[in-house]
Amino acid sequence: MSRAGKRFVYVCISLRGLDEKTWAAVLLASWLACLVLAAVQTNWQDSIDVFSLTAADAEPVYRGDPNKPLMSLSVNVDWGQEVLPDMLDTLAKYGVRATFFVTGHWAKQYPELVRRMAAEGHEVANHGMRHVHPTRLSDSDLTMLILENHNLLKGIVGEPTQLFAPPYGEVDRRVAAAAAALGYRTIMWTIDTIDWQEPSVETTVARVMNRAQNGGIVLMHPKVNTVKALPRIIEGLRERGFKLLPVGELLQEMEGEEPGSS
Repeated sequence: MSRAGKRFVYVCISLRGLDEKTWAAVLLASWLACLVLAAVQTNWQDSIDVFSLTAADAEPVYRGDPNKPLMSLSVNVDWGQEVLPDMLDTLAKYGVRATFFVTGHWAKQYPELVRRMAAEGHEVANHGMRHVHPTRLSDSDLTMLILENHNLLKGIVGEPTQLFAPPYGEVDRRVAAAAAALGYRTIMWTIDTIDWQEPSVETTVARVMNRAQNGGIVLMHPKVNTVKALPRIIEGLRERGFKLLPVGELLQEMEGEEPGSS
């Protein structure tokens, strides 16, 4: 018997003391829940490649190849629509492609900006449907946090990059395993600009340049001073010999694949 079936039988047994009307209502609700669970499972297996990852891929990624002078700019987006056009303009000016991890809550309100990201060659990846604490969610809610946003982004840009940046940077083995079960790799960071605290331009630049390293993933957000710091960050990293790639391509380089080959 399937796990869902066993749970259904358990519910039936545990309800023997209830009156007939209540018993029938709860029984019907349990039966409908089983149908919904089966439908959701079928839908996400059809929409996501769940067989492409290995056990090692379930581990959170904090850095690319330490032996290659490659780095990535990772931008988490749940706000900042006022400054994102300027950020995209700056990236375009320097010919840099980044990875934008967007929430579904934000993407639903600003789909045109999400489409612009994809159209200009950036990776559009998953930051959860809502900006909630993933370690506090149940297993099913954690799955839906990722899956609902995947389906939303798929409707906006075709196929989102299957990378997941947990909201608040909260990750544990369960969160990473849930992402991996949906075909997603969990992405953290090497260098945190902490720009949500509104540091100065000079501080933002220093936080990146002082820790610049092979395989580094730089976490930032669409903040005014981050956009102002971006030209100095890009120029400084290039002067030190680093090439900037989206996170997905950074991982391909680490695994010995040619970017764009998968």
